[in-house]
Amino acid sequence: MRGSCLVVLGCVLAGNSGCAGPLRGRRADTVLVAAIQCYSRFGEPEGNRRKLVALVRRAAARGADIVVVPEAAVTGYLSADLTRTWQTADRAISEGLTGVDPANVAETVPGASTRMFAGLADELDIYVTATLMEADRKTGFYYNASVLLGPDGRMLIHYRKRNPWPWAECGWATDGDRGNPVVNTPFGRLGLLICYDIHEQAKIMSRLRVDTLLYSIAWVDDEDSDWFAKGLPDIARANGFNIVAANWTVPKTPAPKWHGYGQSRIIDATGRVRAKVKDDLADGIVYAELPVPVQSPVAGPKQQD
Repeated sequence: MRGSCLVVLGCVLAGNSGCAGPLRGRRADTVLVAAIQCYSRFGEPEGNRRKLVALVRRAAARGADIVVVPEAAVTGYLSADLTRTWQTADRAISEGLTGVDPANVAETVPGASTRMFAGLADELDIYVTATLMEADRKTGFYYNASVLLGPDGRMLIHYRKRNPWPWAECGWATDGDRGNPVVNTPFGRLGLLICYDIHEQAKIMSRLRVDTLLYSIAWVDDEDSDWFAKGLPDIARANGFNIVAANWTVPKTPAPKWHGYGQSRIIDATGRVRAKVKDDLADGIVYAELPVPVQSPVAGPKQQD
């Protein structure tokens, strides 16, 4: 692991705001986590990868040991105006959406994106998630996937979203078939969930004694929703784990006619919001220092169906 780096609790970088310069002096019994909030262009994986690399490098330069990116950040989840979704030839999509064939953007795991993120994790000596639409060439199925890469570049967790959101994903996503793998690290036990999963999988992660949930999101909600302010902290408190919640955002112009973007935050196991973004309509990184569990074991991945 990298030596001492950060620590201004709840420090946020969004656009030009937030703290400047390297962050130093973190205690040895804490870990600096970072949630990246960004807009991924629908169906433009090469450009999205370039953006993600720059943001991950920025987070690592500030001392982050664990970095989380939004849902489907490589591939794009939906178009920014919520009119286009992915669709395979044999599946129907929700009314009002236009389908786009994912064949040219989906990739295997391992594949181009996971290899790129693996090299980045190895170079920067960090844990980082990679999120994408995964194509299983043997079955022809597509999955909403999240992969955790470790500081030596190894793939530690390969997770497939178990509860795809019906409205947006009915046209392409197959229910994940890899259970709920978790991994023990020097920073505690880590697990992954993706967006809509939280409704069904949070209790499973609690039973697996996850210390920190790396949570990638592309949220859509009502204007008056208190999900991020109350719902997510309640889940952290009820299940006894930290949540590093990295949500998507969209361009400021044209102004979005829907809600749920932004609001990325880091929540501790008591339900306290340690840090959150200042601008919901901006790419940015939010940081927080979390305690490392005492006598955290270091071992291989574990999995529960």
